Amino acid sequence: MPLKLSKNLVVNGLLILALAISLAGCGSNKRAQSSKLGLMAAQTAKKYLGVPYVYGGRSPKGFDCSGLVWYVYRQNGLQLPNASWKQAQFGQKIKRSELAPGDLIFFQSKGRVNHVGIYVGRGQMIHAPGRGRKVTTVTLDDKYYKTHYALARRVAR
Repeated sequence: MPLKLSKNLVVNGLLILALAISLAGCGSNKRAQSSKLGLMAAQTAKKYLGVPYVYGGRSPKGFDCSGLVWYVYRQNGLQLPNASWKQAQFGQKIKRSELAPGDLIFFQSKGRVNHVGIYVGRGQMIHAPGRGRKVTTVTLDDKYYKTHYALARRVAR
């Protein structure tokens, strides 16, 4: 008789496997180390791809950049500030080379943080890009994001 597994059991098993793979051999290495919360946040963010941008939006009806981050982490049990510049002061500052799924990536214009996204791995982030657009995945190698990169923070351990 075939074994039946619940959807939650399968998802949790995959998250644990991904966490184990990301931590394997890290020891004292300062390379990217995803936490379970970071992996869950990255997965949660993917659920909202295609949601329209709404200035000040903090729900699946519409998000702005910081509202998406606020909502995703709230869904995973962590309360963050609701403005990108305040989020940029929360958690542990990390190097770009240490990015792991769930880390927050901040961008600036005119010397101030004005945009945030959630790193999902493989050089990509999910963000709410602006008016008339939808939550999407972009590469950090894009010229705009390279030029306007400000800092990254790890809010989940």
